Amino acid sequence: MIKKLHLKNFTVFEDLTLEFKAGVNLFIGANGTGKTHLLKVLYAMVTVPQEDKTPIGRIAKVFLPHELRHLGTRTKAEEQSKIEVGTENNSCELKFNTIPDEARVSGIWRDEIGTAVFIPVKEILANAPGFRSLYHLRDIPFEAMYAEILDKAYLFPLRDLTAQQDLLLTLQEVMGGKITIKGEQFYLSDALGELEFMLVAEGIRKFALLWLLIRNGCLQKGATLFWDEPEANLNPSLIEILVKVLLQLQRQGVQIFIATHNYVLLEEFNLQKESEDAVRFFSLSKNEQTQNIDCQFGDDYMSIMPNKISEAYTKIYDKEVHRTLGDIYDLE
Repeated sequence: MIKKLHLKNFTVFEDLTLEFKAGVNLFIGANGTGKTHLLKVLYAMVTVPQEDKTPIGRIAKVFLPHELRHLGTRTKAEEQSKIEVGTENNSCELKFNTIPDEARVSGIWRDEIGTAVFIPVKEILANAPGFRSLYHLRDIPFEAMYAEILDKAYLFPLRDLTAQQDLLLTLQEVMGGKITIKGEQFYLSDALGELEFMLVAEGIRKFALLWLLIRNGCLQKGATLFWDEPEANLNPSLIEILVKVLLQLQRQGVQIFIATHNYVLLEEFNLQKESEDAVRFFSLSKNEQTQNIDCQFGDDYMSIMPNKISEAYTKIYDKEVHRTLGDIYDLE
């Protein structure tokens, strides 16, 4: 389990320390405040091979900077950068200079972290045929997560699916069928036959990927799930089910990190979580005086400030009321 992250002079973060819950950790904030970067740096750090002594190369594969110096903050690109990830009993640290290109590592590397899964914003299952071979042969501008999530999606199912049965049935009801794989092509199989993924709604393909990852054992106790904007292309009416599944996964021992802009998703977590569930909300914002990224956190969604999502919905509500009541509302 990931307990702590410390970033210094890394992308938009001049100096930031975060402490995480064992269950679900949700990041909100305006565009450019580093939500996706937090998911990426954690994923990169916990997927460095044990024998790899140059984890900066792993960071580069996940972030794809044109130049290594772009991984430092833009105002202090020549200063040393630091990434430290702590688990319950150990920590691993990466320090690097972008000018000159030097890196140093210390600590025990990811010995307490199980399978790590990163689901990017762009859906990839529909474009899966041939993608992995292309990725490994050509220098194409896709972060490592795209090929790696396909590697996991293609895994064979577990023999014993008793523990996963309820979750799989819930997802099958949403999809209206099961997923089958022929060669490198994914299909939605229902009572009418097989439908190739390019013809399946993208929101349904999100549930399909989750179904595959649960069925093949990638999301079992000890695993870590990073999901960037799970609400993208998903009808709000389905978010309730998505949150139900994610909360159940954390009850089974999966640690989850989510970056989101969606009010419904956040409120569903707030409303569905039970007292024993470990859920934490993080609000990232730019300090107008220092231009640094600050972070406030809390275990209740409505308690975190600033909250750009809540502010946007309040503004819409005010506009609707004003349109209905006009000057009467202004007098109030």
